[in-house]
Amino acid sequence: MKYAILAAVAAAIATADAGLEVSGYGSFDVSSAYVLYGARFNKDPSYWTYGEINATADGWGGPGVALWQNTDMTCRRKDDMRRMNEWDWSAYYRYGYDISEEWQIACEVGHTWYKYHGLKSSAKSVYKTMMEAYGRLELQNPYVTPHLYAAYDWQVTDGTFATAGLKHDIELPFGITFTPDMTVGGGDNRYLACMYPPWGEPEVKGGLSYVQLSGKISYWFNCHFGIHAQAACVAITNDRIRSAIDAGGSDCRKQFVWGTVGVDVAF
Repeated sequence: MKYAILAAVAAAIATADAGLEVSGYGSFDVSSAYVLYGARFNKDPSYWTYGEINATADGWGGPGVALWQNTDMTCRRKDDMRRMNEWDWSAYYRYGYDISEEWQIACEVGHTWYKYHGLKSSAKSVYKTMMEAYGRLELQNPYVTPHLYAAYDWQVTDGTFATAGLKHDIELPFGITFTPDMTVGGGDNRYLACMYPPWGEPEVKGGLSYVQLSGKISYWFNCHFGIHAQAACVAITNDRIRSAIDAGGSDCRKQFVWGTVGVDVAF
């Protein structure tokens, strides 16, 4: 993993001498819960940190690297995991194709390395877990933007997960942007057994697992600094997962509301 990330960083830095553009983005969010792929792993607040660096050339796209992490703020989750839960490293290639002046296809292919901090009672503090090859696609336009994401985990589950959704940026007064988004997600039984209780492949049925409706408000003070807030409502649709959630001892729920507030930086 570290060699792929170092190679991508070196490629991004080297492009500065080749006349290409190097850019970056980062965000810091305080979230009401630890949520991933429609599953609520912890009902208590957490904070998320995200950062990426990219190199792009007109007509060619370019490589990039990113890091996302979740850390519990209260450490009162029902299991025995450490406060710093998850680090997701990614290396990817992004490309955009202009269909017309207002229509563009944006795509990304890459690989994500998941690392989880282990049990408090364990001598081993960090575990390498899932390793995913993924692809992302958007049809950007002035009306409604469809977006697709699919990942294949070849390390742990030998399973796949995908999301699909529709979103639209609405320009409000005072430079505020409101983005409603409806997303559905699901996977095969091997992947879902790793994400949701009862955490056993024979007990979980593959297919659609959740539906999420969300709205995000963002405001940029200038081209380098902005703020945002988001609220989302999630409903678990998989009947076997729904029947197991109440019986289990986890923080997962059949339906729940969560939200974040955060800051954005860009260069």
